[in-house]
Amino acid sequence: MHKQSYDIVIVGAGVGGICAALAAARLRRSVLLLEEMEEIGGTGVHSAVSLICSFRDKNGRPINNGIHRELFPQAYTESKGLFEADETVPTYDEKQLKDAYADLLRKEPRIAVRTGSRVTGVAAESGRIVSVRVETNGGETYEADGSVFLDATADGNLSALAGAEFELGREGDGKMQTATVTFKMIGFDPALLHKPDVTTWSGIRSLREELTTYYKQLKEEGGTRNSRPSVLCFPYPDGKGILFNSTAVTDVDPTNAASVAAGMKEGVEQAQQLASAIKRHPAFAAAEVEYIAPKLGVREGRRIVGDYVLTADDCLSGRAFDDMVAACAYSIDIHDPLGGGAMLVKIGGSGYYHIPYRSLIAKGWSNLLLSSRCISGTHEAHSSYRVMSGVSAIGEAAGTAAALAVWAKADDVRDVPAAQIRYVLQAGGQFVEGDVEKATLR
Repeated sequence: MHKQSYDIVIVGAGVGGICAALAAARLRRSVLLLEEMEEIGGTGVHSAVSLICSFRDKNGRPINNGIHRELFPQAYTESKGLFEADETVPTYDEKQLKDAYADLLRKEPRIAVRTGSRVTGVAAESGRIVSVRVETNGGETYEADGSVFLDATADGNLSALAGAEFELGREGDGKMQTATVTFKMIGFDPALLHKPDVTTWSGIRSLREELTTYYKQLKEEGGTRNSRPSVLCFPYPDGKGILFNSTAVTDVDPTNAASVAAGMKEGVEQAQQLASAIKRHPAFAAAEVEYIAPKLGVREGRRIVGDYVLTADDCLSGRAFDDMVAACAYSIDIHDPLGGGAMLVKIGGSGYYHIPYRSLIAKGWSNLLLSSRCISGTHEAHSSYRVMSGVSAIGEAAGTAAALAVWAKADDVRDVPAAQIRYVLQAGGQFVEGDVEKATLR
């Protein structure tokens, strides 16, 4: 088996992995970015929800800048994030997002992107990953080694394979949030809607109310097993398409392939049933489903236990940490594991909270950083930072920390001061709070 060597190996090419790779490469470190699927993009592309989730404090100030701003520049100019009736709903087109990812990665020659590549084994010694075994869809097998490894998989796959401690589901019964299959409809006639401009909050809220009438009729007829109480949808930026994030699949375990396959089947059936009900509305009589997301939208997976476990109280109180390296402003958003609606609780204080560096470090491991929603937190806290705004900041921080660890030839990622990570992040335009310490890149 041949070997490939890099400074940093990142597993998972969703928003967390991509942001980490960009951050590390911009600090002149060589990066291997591995993705099991044939295309990069993760949940934001393959299970798109359209909405750019909240990244501003209660006064409208962005607390996620950096690479997130490069990915969604329109959200910083078209919306104040205050949810006013006439304000534009901040949304994105998943095809444009995938192109943005590819363009940014293409500009960094130090990043080697390998899709269709699955990590099937981990070689470790004394709490340190030495290398990973990679198997490609084409049948090739090789070993990849590095100084620092980043788990950027949504479900903590690399960490679990290495033997790191993790938690799964909520406390008590281990149940996880419902999964979903999203879909896009086009060809509707806005002139037949109560409020034709669906790109505003007022317009999309009105549309949801109109469509919920037809959805409830479907439920009364016994035409669906969907447990959601109402229709949830968002406009595409051009207003010509509507993305429906309105199916609910219970008992999906993302660590079990058979469970995911069964969940996908159920989700597609619910999507088709809902689309048929929506077409009863005169404005959607001639509309069609342009696509159904190719991947099940899973909201929750493994949470790797780190040096600090972020809690709901930390989030809701807007807690600040001395080792802050990222921030999140999105609400606690728990889609009932038993089905039904979602519990949405806004962040208190200034409307955002800090994510500490300790939550990005896998407990008991010296060179394993967490770079996606699999960071160390409780079921409730996870429901907040799991969205792209939070995960992009987590990824950028993890990639920066990894690069600094390589530069310093640190034996342990814990030896990298959070103040130095903040210094580099701040220089790149990211929002940080706390003391900064100049990082010398030799």
